[in-house]
Amino acid sequence: MKKKALSCPVCASVKVAQKYLIERHNFSVHACADCGSEFQYPLPKNADAFYDEGYYTGSANFSYQDERKAERFHNYVHFARLRTIQSAVGKKHLKLLDVGCAFGAFARAAAHFGEAYGLDVSQFAVQEGNKISQAMNSQARLFEGDLTHLPKTADAKHIFAAGSFSAITLIEVAEHLAEPRPALAAAYDLLAQGGVLVIQTANFEGLQARDAGSGYHYYLPGHLTYFTATGLRRLLSELGFREFKEFFPTDFPLWAKWRKAWGDVKRPGDLLRFWRMSVYH
Repeated sequence: MKKKALSCPVCASVKVAQKYLIERHNFSVHACADCGSEFQYPLPKNADAFYDEGYYTGSANFSYQDERKAERFHNYVHFARLRTIQSAVGKKHLKLLDVGCAFGAFARAAAHFGEAYGLDVSQFAVQEGNKISQAMNSQARLFEGDLTHLPKTADAKHIFAAGSFSAITLIEVAEHLAEPRPALAAAYDLLAQGGVLVIQTANFEGLQARDAGSGYHYYLPGHLTYFTATGLRRLLSELGFREFKEFFPTDFPLWAKWRKAWGDVKRPGDLLRFWRMSVYH
């Protein structure tokens, strides 16, 4: 049997070749000559296994910033982002799905605007997040799964009905997708007419990525696909999305980022972060 040619997970081109060996994490990155996207190859055998309790509590080598103790500070960014989403959606009822929701802080913020749900592959994060929602009397509900493996319970089938969401968010999540095409196709099917898909991820056409080369901090074990704006727009266009807006660098203002960062200030030296943050923003 003829071996299938290696292809780009974003545009499906076979014009791919190894670009970097990320020695600090011991994996290889390939790049696409057509759309500029990059991807890990070979892929980890079970990428979902990264997202255990250690990942969310900071005890793993590759881990997540646990926002449970600083949710009120993170909400400055969450609410600023949600106001942008609400203005894009218009006056229609907001029904939002946050993919890769972790403990559900963004979904809980979104519940102040309408219906809000979260989806995550981590059983630990979903269980802990639902406990927090219950303790806070939040209507946000979190489910275990992903865009290509939606929950199958009777009430979940109703919640995740095709064409029912006015907004779907993937905030620092798209890079975790080994196969972004079927995942984003599923997102398109879930969106209502006029719905919005919000993706925050690094742009590998950007100056920071180009200057840092193989030392770019975004090359991490669980980051499987590295997008360019060109490649991502091309993929979304092929899936049926028709209107695009890029934010440089993000869809929320600097003041929201400052107020969020204030929750991490422990000593005077930490204030230097605000200068670096301002220059980057």
